[in-house]
Amino acid sequence: MITDAASPDPKFPPFPVIMRPVGRFVLPVHESMELSATWFKINGIAVEEFPWKPGLNTKRTLDALKESLGTKAGIANEITGLAVRERWDETDVSDLCGFPAMLRCCNGSRADHNLEVYIGMPDVILCLTENRPFDTCGPCLTVNGPILNLFRKYRHGSEHVPPDSFFFSAGRVEGLKTWSEQAGMSLERPPSESLHRIRLRFDAHLFAHPCDPPRITEAVKPVTSKYRIDLKILRSREKVLAGLKGLEEIYILQPKDKDCPDIPRLTACWEYEGAGGDPQKPHIQIKMSCRIEAREDALGMWDAIIRNFSSVRKHFAG
Repeated sequence: MITDAASPDPKFPPFPVIMRPVGRFVLPVHESMELSATWFKINGIAVEEFPWKPGLNTKRTLDALKESLGTKAGIANEITGLAVRERWDETDVSDLCGFPAMLRCCNGSRADHNLEVYIGMPDVILCLTENRPFDTCGPCLTVNGPILNLFRKYRHGSEHVPPDSFFFSAGRVEGLKTWSEQAGMSLERPPSESLHRIRLRFDAHLFAHPCDPPRITEAVKPVTSKYRIDLKILRSREKVLAGLKGLEEIYILQPKDKDCPDIPRLTACWEYEGAGGDPQKPHIQIKMSCRIEAREDALGMWDAIIRNFSSVRKHFAG
């Protein structure tokens, strides 16, 4: 049911968008949106990509990789204290990877440890991390199968993309059989003298079974009654994006007490419960939020997402 179209003035031109591949999908974002954070995990292995731009006279060697890691990747070192972790083992695995590469085994935050492989590729440092329970093995000196399998399927960039690709920030994996996937991205339009901040978040997670059907504003209502907040629903409807039927809702939360310092906020959300076990149909949530003063811009950006959201399979095949 649509309670209110809540669209910006039709006289305004459509918002321009940049298509950002993330996971199995392509997220249309306004050109003013800046990337805040990303998170990726595939088959239990976390994936990060760090820029690697050594000087013109610096060779891409293992020593250069170690130097970059000491300052850019947040690895523990005595000079900066960027991390407080005990490192058990470190070994050169360049021969296995075909690039300068290093394996580190570090203690985790609980009764576990992390197997971390850093690979100095031409454009990025690729970090692959597998978390293991402490009691399954001691310090590790070899790269195991899952990490190597993922690395060998990794490709940088977005040219000549097969339809089964899974995208990270800078690269992708192709043809990898997966049983678990997670992809996430948060962006924002920074505030300025004339513009308010607008935040956007995308999250996709492959679960073995479908999640409960989305009930976005229904979940919000108990909070509104407890904290004396008015809930105004602008839009509530089933909406198909990238061939997936989800729930789209746009609403405003405004304190009932005029003296309350909280500011009315607009939230737009689309959620799909997932089909369970199908990488092309994971649980997905897209959410945008802002102060009410940014309503017109936010709705324009949101409608551009709704019109252009696509799967990697469809986007690159077309």
